[in-house]
Amino acid sequence: MSRFRRKHKQNKIGLRILIVFIALLTLTTIISMLSISGILLAATSIVESFIGDLPSIEEYAPAESALTSKIYAADGTLIATFHGEENRESVTLEQIPKNLTNAVLAIEDERFYKHIGFDPEGIMRAILINLKSGTIKEGASTITQQVITLLYMPGSKNIVTYDRKIKEIALAFQLEKYYTKDEILEIYLNTTYFGEGAYGVQAASRIYFNKDVEYLNLAECATLAGIIQAPGPLSPYFNEDASFERRNLVLANMLRLNFIDEEEYIETIKQPIITQRPFQETATGFAPYFVEYVKQILIEKYGVAKVFKGGFNIYTTLEPGMQIAAEGAIKQILYEPEDPSAALVAMDPKNGFIKAMVGGKDFGDMKFNLATQAKRQPGSTFKVFALIAALEQGVSPNMTFNPNGTIIYDIAGSEPWEVSNVGGESFDTNEVSIIDATARSINVAYAQVIMRVGGYAVSKIANDMGIETPLEGFPAIGLGGLTTGVSPLEVCTAFSTIADYGKRHDPVAILKITDKDGKILEEHKEESKQVITPINAYRAIEIMEQVILRGSGTRARLEDRQTAGKTGTTQETENVWFTGFTTNLTACVWIGYPEINKKITDIHGERVQGGIQPAMIWKLFMEQAVKNLPIEKFTEPEDDMISLQVTTNPETGEVMVPNRFTAPDLINLAKYHYGSEPRTQIPITPEQMPILPNITLMPMLEANNILIQAGYTHIQYINEPYAEVPSQYTHRQDPPGDTFVETIRKIKVYVNP
Repeated sequence: MSRFRRKHKQNKIGLRILIVFIALLTLTTIISMLSISGILLAATSIVESFIGDLPSIEEYAPAESALTSKIYAADGTLIATFHGEENRESVTLEQIPKNLTNAVLAIEDERFYKHIGFDPEGIMRAILINLKSGTIKEGASTITQQVITLLYMPGSKNIVTYDRKIKEIALAFQLEKYYTKDEILEIYLNTTYFGEGAYGVQAASRIYFNKDVEYLNLAECATLAGIIQAPGPLSPYFNEDASFERRNLVLANMLRLNFIDEEEYIETIKQPIITQRPFQETATGFAPYFVEYVKQILIEKYGVAKVFKGGFNIYTTLEPGMQIAAEGAIKQILYEPEDPSAALVAMDPKNGFIKAMVGGKDFGDMKFNLATQAKRQPGSTFKVFALIAALEQGVSPNMTFNPNGTIIYDIAGSEPWEVSNVGGESFDTNEVSIIDATARSINVAYAQVIMRVGGYAVSKIANDMGIETPLEGFPAIGLGGLTTGVSPLEVCTAFSTIADYGKRHDPVAILKITDKDGKILEEHKEESKQVITPINAYRAIEIMEQVILRGSGTRARLEDRQTAGKTGTTQETENVWFTGFTTNLTACVWIGYPEINKKITDIHGERVQGGIQPAMIWKLFMEQAVKNLPIEKFTEPEDDMISLQVTTNPETGEVMVPNRFTAPDLINLAKYHYGSEPRTQIPITPEQMPILPNITLMPMLEANNILIQAGYTHIQYINEPYAEVPSQYTHRQDPPGDTFVETIRKIKVYVNP
């Protein structure tokens, strides 16, 4: 009998007692959270099942031999290999500064040297939190349990269930019988992930501070310890404020535990986080951001040990030719070192296969993937979701809105929503259709469309189509005003839904994985969901074609095939976008600065807009990427029935498109074959259009009363000297008085001070 088995047998009785204790605590929680008495018996049987069949760590032991895993492109080209030494360098506990081990203990497991693999106090605390919330929110994992998760149970890493926790506890207890506390801590510090592709403290020390771990100071030690909980959000490269706050929490814990004294604490919390990337990096290989994206998917599912040592063969969707075209297109437009960064994602809209991915300028310089991880404001890109929400509700794209001026809406539970066109642009007409407002990306007109269909409808459509970021229902979302931004991958997925006639395919990077023996571990199975009606997707495509043919995206036009798309530019040009598609390829391009939202004034002397640099990159990429793809036209779906809001002209009896003033009780929803529906809007009559009173040359208070009584509540008074009228008298207004002006317009009144 092996030493491992003998120890396992000797400790089995003690282990059973401990697990009974934990199971009873767990059972208490379950009973408290459930109100049905019949469930008590089921809960009891769960405990009996665990006691009767406790897991053995021997069953979970990772393989000792390391085999290289390989990643292949769609054409069979080998594009990357993973092996254990590639992303980590092991160091002994003696090489690791005491401040770093203490920092990790202080924030991750302060009772590490006191517990027996699991922490009953921590479990009780977690149970109380879970009872209070009614759900499982707290996992109470010790460092030993985290080692179990990293090396023995990676597949359940992100699953917090009582089943998993009890197995984890059992294995953690056994692990401490075979390894000393120091050995377990050393394993943990050499295994845990710190972001930026760094596994273990030595790799993390080099990535963040460009030095060996033994030379880290106290502030740097606390920073690294703070990253462990959430390597992306807490990275000092991309959220310095959050990283700083977390570092100081680590230091506060170290002070409380007497790992440092008051003087060290006060001196260190004032220090800024000073990072330094390595001066030299090894070759980054082909499509490094895509490879890293695939690697993270694999690690989340299979764990670090299996990915780097398991001898997997991973077959992906990447097309090498398209990847080369993507990188080349970006370099043609953004060729200076001081230029902003760009991200590009391309996918097949018919299945979600990712064909190309560029996540930044230089993977050796920055491993944060701007294509998948960056969340940026999308600007007018989101008008597409307002358009589709309108079509789905039956709003005709031929309905017109006034595109001029600043307009203001009062929003319940929020500040008034004030909308202007980019650069204060005005038009020589007061009537613009939704089609034209889309093509020319007119904010003022689209704000009125959004208010008509509702912010929640726009948010739901966006999420249904592939935007994963949770969206609130505020109207500003339709113009790209999000609390949290979106990634290019999300936008590319959503636009692919339109290109495939309303059918959503989630992004796919991995087609198949086999183990060292050739056994298939997983294989992609086609999945899709119809989230918008095919005919309305087709109608949206027709309108989005106009963006490229005559609107804000003409620089993206391809000469040999149909294309549709949408530009996006944020208010201060910190983020500029172009996303478009053919029948068989969708691509999203984003340009901006990676670390911060910084205004892009110009690029090589040319103003910056979504329809300029991103559209140019998109065109350069697509010209190469679609060379070997069939030239196809968008085709009208067989089921061409649409729902349309209509009204009847009382004078002629003609069924027409309602105008924006038509009363809701005069609007009906009717069915038509697409192409046979009414497209002419009922005329706007003088009675429907409010007239702005002329309030010049009168006392300001009197002018204010007249405007409010007429329904104009959004008034801005501007002091402007004018000697021809008394003090506090008005002398001009914008828009002029005695003209047709809607009550949502912002009225500017100029007053002699």
